[in-house]
Amino acid sequence: MSDSARLPVLSCAEAAAAEAAFIGADEALSWKLMNRAACGVGDEALSLLGRRPESILVLAGKGNNGADAFLAALHCANAGTEIVAVFAEGGPSRAQARRAWSVRKRGVRIGVVAAANLPKLATHEFDLIFDGILGQGFHAPLSAELRSFIRATEALRGLRVAVDLPSGLGDDATGPAFRADLTVSIGCLKRPLLAPQSSRFVGRLRVLDIGLPLGETEEACVTAAGLAPLRRPRRARSDKRHQGRLLIVGGSDRMPGAVLMNTAAALRSGAALVTTCLPESVRTKAAVAYPEAMWRGLRTERDGRIASVNLKEIRTLLADKDTLLIGSGMGEKSAKLVGAVAARCSAALVLDADALRPAVVAASKHAKVRVLLPHAGEFRRLSGREASVTAARAYARKTKTVVVLKGPLTCVTDGLRVIHVPFGGPVLARGGSGDLLAGIAASVLARRHELGLTTFDAVVLATTWHACAADWLRETQGEEAVRTTDLLAGLSPVLRG
Repeated sequence: MSDSARLPVLSCAEAAAAEAAFIGADEALSWKLMNRAACGVGDEALSLLGRRPESILVLAGKGNNGADAFLAALHCANAGTEIVAVFAEGGPSRAQARRAWSVRKRGVRIGVVAAANLPKLATHEFDLIFDGILGQGFHAPLSAELRSFIRATEALRGLRVAVDLPSGLGDDATGPAFRADLTVSIGCLKRPLLAPQSSRFVGRLRVLDIGLPLGETEEACVTAAGLAPLRRPRRARSDKRHQGRLLIVGGSDRMPGAVLMNTAAALRSGAALVTTCLPESVRTKAAVAYPEAMWRGLRTERDGRIASVNLKEIRTLLADKDTLLIGSGMGEKSAKLVGAVAARCSAALVLDADALRPAVVAASKHAKVRVLLPHAGEFRRLSGREASVTAARAYARKTKTVVVLKGPLTCVTDGLRVIHVPFGGPVLARGGSGDLLAGIAASVLARRHELGLTTFDAVVLATTWHACAADWLRETQGEEAVRTTDLLAGLSPVLRG
């Protein structure tokens, strides 16, 4: 498998053509890639399931996609596991597919059920259901037979995994399609999976690198290999001044938690010198909780927000800093102060939460580096448009900023490039997740020269790191009984691979 940090976004036709050109008539290579894909899909399924399955259902078509699904099921199976296969249109028709279906694993029982009996399987709950009915070569429309078959899969119970794409999606097709809990796109990120109308079928999205030489595109997705700059040893003669001087300004008497999470994340993600300005009312407790940081207590207005009289002190503290992070927990009435600070900022500037306002972005236009971290609602407030990749790209280009559009599939764009981050997921659907990301982003940005990164690459790296740590949290502790800050413990393990 290659060690590519990014994989392109391609149409199904483009991906199929590139794959065919690479493999040619090399059957051994084709078989190797098929098994590599199956193992990767199986591993993603097991990671989400969290246990070894006792029963697996494979929904198969005649081609290689069904073979991928079957081999993925075998990869997941242990002695005693039962695999039930249902062919939507008869048995495998290609030599490679027939070879795959002839593979057996000791102790694994394999049975075949006729397509007409698919509805009867709804009475049984499977641990895993693999969808391999149709692959990237599918073109609309669905036949009446397949349309009926796919609709019958709605009643099936179990963790639903689409191999490459949910069957029924394609370059010219938007459904009806298999409804997946997890989709593992093979080789690259297939463009149909990004269509808004596809989201109800795709579920969680992961992208599997199987070593296809697909080149680079302006729109791509990251892989875990993108964390490589953080896996290298630090310079032997480095000192703390080289490892990021970060100023954080945030919080209010009513909302002190966000700036504490900014600080905790910045410290955990490698920034060596972190100074945090926050309301005086919480300074002492903050210093006890995180003694590594330098804390400056600021005066507040009657409503508890940081007072404008602190502007001179903040500017003085900013003079020798590499990065400024401002906005978290400050309240909407702080926009004037935030704008005044941002207007004089020569450091890299990270705007989050209450700093994400048109007036602040306009005031900060002289800063050479500006990173914005909006979720969908904040993006609407900034741009006046509904959140989408296209809108984020246009806004970043217009404002000359780097935009991290947070969501189920977070993307990073500088107006030219778009990088999707297919990690993380619903475990991040908690208050404070964005505050941690802001701290990590500001920390990596402050160290970008030491790490040999451009601004854009530093932001992509930080966003990937945060999302991979969220995956670690889900895998080790689950998605329910955890706290947002628990994901900070995953920042170190994910760097060890």
